[in-house]
Formats: sequence, structure tokens, C-alpha cells
Amino acid sequence: MNRRNWLLLILLTVAAFAGLLVYGDLREVSSLLASAPSPYAGLAAALGLAVVNYVLRYLRWAIYLRALDIQVSSSVSASVFVAGLALSITPGKAGELLKSVWLNRRAGVPVSASAPAVVMEHLTDVVSVGLLGLTGIVLLPTAVALIVGSILVVAVIAGILAASRYGEFALRLPVLRRWREPLAQSLDGFRRLMSPAMLTVAVILGALAWAAEGLALWIVIVGIGEWVSPLIAVPISAAAALVGAVTALPGGLVGFEGSMVALLRQAGLGAPEAALATLLTRLATLWFAVLIGLVAWVWISRTGGAEGQPKTRQEITADNQ
Repeated sequence: MNRRNWLLLILLTVAAFAGLLVYGDLREVSSLLASAPSPYAGLAAALGLAVVNYVLRYLRWAIYLRALDIQVSSSVSASVFVAGLALSITPGKAGELLKSVWLNRRAGVPVSASAPAVVMEHLTDVVSVGLLGLTGIVLLPTAVALIVGSILVVAVIAGILAASRYGEFALRLPVLRRWREPLAQSLDGFRRLMSPAMLTVAVILGALAWAAEGLALWIVIVGIGEWVSPLIAVPISAAAALVGAVTALPGGLVGFEGSMVALLRQAGLGAPEAALATLLTRLATLWFAVLIGLVAWVWISRTGGAEGQPKTRQEITADNQ
């Protein structure tokens, strides 16, 4: 991210948090934080559930790499995945494709070979989160339910097209002829990851991971002395995540916060409670992920590889001897 993007991120973050505090009334939010039974214990538990989310998603990442016959050490695989968490603040998480670049620089893996894993992570995330959101469709406003359903349908169609013969047809287009070989490699990877067995495993892991994040919202709400059923909190978290994704703003900022507050209000929380619950949840999920991702990013850079040149076949062979 360049300086302009970082400035935009800072401004959006300030706007989102300031908006929450203004909406909930700063004095009332501060009073609630001071008088709530266990807000910090709830925040700590939410951080633990966020870690559960990362572990489950890493497991899916590792399964994808194995399915694509990408053989890298666990330390490289894990460091690249964790560093990628910092890129969740890029618009639409598009920056996570940098994980393929890191794999190339650290282990000589062609970008075209690992790119399907990164793309399918997002595709199955959308499906998983969409399914979680639709479990509470009765509780969601019609507009939000339509957004969730539409995103789910688009994700499924995109996946089917990527793995179908339409992909081969696209490779014949003159404009793509120059990149035919790497695109063909990526297309083969998509087909492997779109198999029914792989899709089932990936969606289940994704659903469990994002359900953990929904439970983080629930436990934060309990920590501030309010009550919402976890069967309501999980769909609210999922729906807010998808609405945030639609905005295409870094980290889903503003859209996520606004939709979560609105849904929590509909679930019965007051303005201060909804604002504080949203703020604490975002700290435990988005910003915690960004923090540990940045730490891993710095580690990758300093251990040689993130800024180095792609390894040659001879270097890879020497490393394995």
C-alpha cells in the first residue's frame, strides 16, 4: 500500500470509530464501558475466538497448497498466511494476492500456481459467510438479505465459470495469448480446488471460522451486560461482513460498522450498547488481524525473501539437499 492508501485507511478508520462514538454518545459509551460487568474479559475471549478463526482458515490454506502440489515448509506456509492477514484492510482484500508473490520469493513457487489458492480462499469465504448470514434471514432486513443472497449467487457462478470450459475458451483469446501458459496453470489449479470434495471441506472450514468470529460478537455483547442469542449474533456478524465487502472500502470500513450497528439495534440493543459492541468486535477481529499480520510481514522482510529475488531451480534443489 502506498502513502495515499494508508492515509485513506487512517481517515476511514477515524471516521468509522468517530461515527460509532457520536452515534452511541461518547459519554454514554464511556459510562457503559466503565460500568459493564466484564467488557475486557469479553474482549479477551473475542481475541481467542479470532485466533480460532485464523487457525481454521490456515488449515484450509494448507490443504489448498497440498492439493495444488505446492510443497513448502510449514514455517513458510504459516508466515505467508499470517502476513496476509495484514492485507485484509486492502479494498476487497485484493492485496492478499501478495501471498503468491511471497511464496514465489521465499520458495520459488510460481505465482500462477498459488494464485488459485488465494482466490478460492475468498470465494469459499463468501459462500461460507453467505450461508451463515442466510441462517438468520428471518431476522435480517429485506435489503440486507437480498445483498447476502446476491453475493452468494455471484460467488457460486464465478467459481463455476472459472472451473468450466469457458476458462479454456478465454485462453484462446488473442489478448490473453501472451499469458497462456501461466493462465492454463492457474485454470488447472482452480479445477482441482473446485472439486466437490475440496469445496465441501473448504466451505465447512470457512463456516466454522466465521462462526467463531460471530461468537466473538456474541461474547462481547455478553461482556457489556447485554444479551443476544448466539444464533442471532452469528448471522448479524456474517451479514455485516458481506455488506462491508460490497462497499469495496479497505477492511469493509464504514459499511461493516454501519450495518452491524443497525442490525444490533434491530436485535434489541440500545445505541450505546450497539456502538460499543461493534467497536470492541472490530478491535478483536479486524485490527487484531492487521496487527499480527504486520508483525509477520516485518519478520518475512527481515528474514530474507520478501524483498529478495525469486529462487532458481538450482537454489531450491540445493535447499532440499
